[in-house]
Amino acid sequence: MKKNFILTMLAAICLAACAETTKTKTEIKVTGELGSPEPDVLCAFQSRQIIGKGQNADGVITFTVDTAETVIATICRDENRPQGVCTVFLDGTPIEVSIKDGKAEVTKGSDQNMRLSEAFQRMNETSSQMDQLMKDYSEAHEKYQGQIPDEEMEGFDNRYEAIQEDIYATQRQIITENADNMLPIVFLSIGGTDLGVEFIENFLKDYKYKDNKTLEPIVASLGGEKNKQVGAPVVDFVGKNLDDQECHLTDYVGKGKYVLVDFWASWCGPCRAEMPNVKACYEKYHEKGFEVVGISFDSEKEDWAKGVKDLGITWPQISDLKGWQCAASDLYNIKAIPATILYGPDGKVLKTNLRGEELGKTLAEYLDK
Repeated sequence: MKKNFILTMLAAICLAACAETTKTKTEIKVTGELGSPEPDVLCAFQSRQIIGKGQNADGVITFTVDTAETVIATICRDENRPQGVCTVFLDGTPIEVSIKDGKAEVTKGSDQNMRLSEAFQRMNETSSQMDQLMKDYSEAHEKYQGQIPDEEMEGFDNRYEAIQEDIYATQRQIITENADNMLPIVFLSIGGTDLGVEFIENFLKDYKYKDNKTLEPIVASLGGEKNKQVGAPVVDFVGKNLDDQECHLTDYVGKGKYVLVDFWASWCGPCRAEMPNVKACYEKYHEKGFEVVGISFDSEKEDWAKGVKDLGITWPQISDLKGWQCAASDLYNIKAIPATILYGPDGKVLKTNLRGEELGKTLAEYLDK
């Protein structure tokens, strides 16, 4: 009995060891108009970490990759600054990719790879409207020597918003149609929270691959987006001011004033360009109960301090001096600056991304009474 038990355990251990070392081998062949540099680098999707190099033999670049599970990868052209050519699933089924006129197409592969290729074609068709818009805008810019009339500019803005929504709608449709496979991972990653917090959360509830590591940044960003939604209570950010004193965002927000939280950095050109507008609004409305708090994405205190001085900033400043690793980036899902959040006297979000004339108009609604 004891002997049988030992043999059974040894067999189980061997099976486990075999399972751990099992690999999925995927071969990719790239043909057609290869161009220069050649598409001979295979990178992990999103992170662009190199996971394989291809070999060119008689005009055919071949990749052979072993993975422990299905991996999403992008065929790239440049090892130092990877330029994506085509995204595929490394799932054990041979893949053939053809390049023509600068466009790559999967011509052979697993069902999900063929679906992915078709989905990208749909996206390209929708996105082509944006190419035409950019062409029309450039022609108008040249025609009016950079001074496009307000009426025409408004038309361009409306077209942009409509096309952008078409793109998001197409992405949402592709995601919904492919709930039984891994395609949504790709398009959720591409669209991000612009697809809508509610849509993403509802989809992920029952999605088989919701725990895939590629989706971790999207899941994390959902929390930050919720913290910016209208009516959301302030979430505290902790840093130091220029005097090295610990400060909390909640020292200012929720204390009975309208508070604009301005995410900026001394190295950010658009931030510096917007600062005179913020300063003008501060000077106009500060005595009426308006406050500004700057959260800096600087990494060097000297640069931060110089920026504050040069721009004539007089309102409170907080930073953890971690640059783009600033804790505020995750807390409020700030992926580009300048960015703003306007809080009401009760410490709840009123509006976000107020800049230019829109900032002054919004403050007038609340404070010109």
